[in-house]
Amino acid sequence: MSEDSRAADGRERDGVPNVDRLLTLSDGVVAIALTLLVLQLRVPLLSDLNQDSPSVLAARLGDEGDQLVAYLISFYVVANFWLVHHRVFVQLRGQSEDLAWLNFAFLFTISIMPFASDLIGQYGENPLAVTIFAVNLLLASLATQATLELARHRGLMVKGADPRDRRAGMFRAFGSSLVILVSIGVAWVNPDLAKYLWLLMALVPRLAVYLANRHADASGSRG
Repeated sequence: MSEDSRAADGRERDGVPNVDRLLTLSDGVVAIALTLLVLQLRVPLLSDLNQDSPSVLAARLGDEGDQLVAYLISFYVVANFWLVHHRVFVQLRGQSEDLAWLNFAFLFTISIMPFASDLIGQYGENPLAVTIFAVNLLLASLATQATLELARHRGLMVKGADPRDRRAGMFRAFGSSLVILVSIGVAWVNPDLAKYLWLLMALVPRLAVYLANRHADASGSRG
């Protein structure tokens, strides 16, 4: 069988199914989730007498501010998880059925994100709504890291992968989980502050790479 026919069969040269189909499916689910998020934004209805009044329109838009904040946070969170997902899958040379199921677990958390986002958009001051959204984030983060660890256990990692990538992934998972768990506690005191804490997740990947490099440099100097 030629290499072209093997590729067409969706397999690597060693017979291990590649990750292309999982990536295609994942990209599609993320794209749909991002599209569904915008449906929670509603154009405010104005009476015939107020349709030409900028102040009335501005006030009505302000009334929908929670929905807009929920949309912006959710869009950023989904986009961030998409980037992390690709950082994980670029390290894989193939996939297995149990790894595919873990990927479906990740996609479940992404597919339910529009519901969780709409929940905090409508009940942004309710700590339970904020907690539900945070738990969804935590499950997405854990599913991503579990995928990487399972792939390593199954021998599906790309040969010659930099150990710093694994360490950075572990730091990233720990940092994201810490931010989310702190936000859950804060939600029961100040729900608004808890929502903005999620933005700290933007700093976690950079900090994870920094710590991984520091650890590698320290190990090298000791060696």
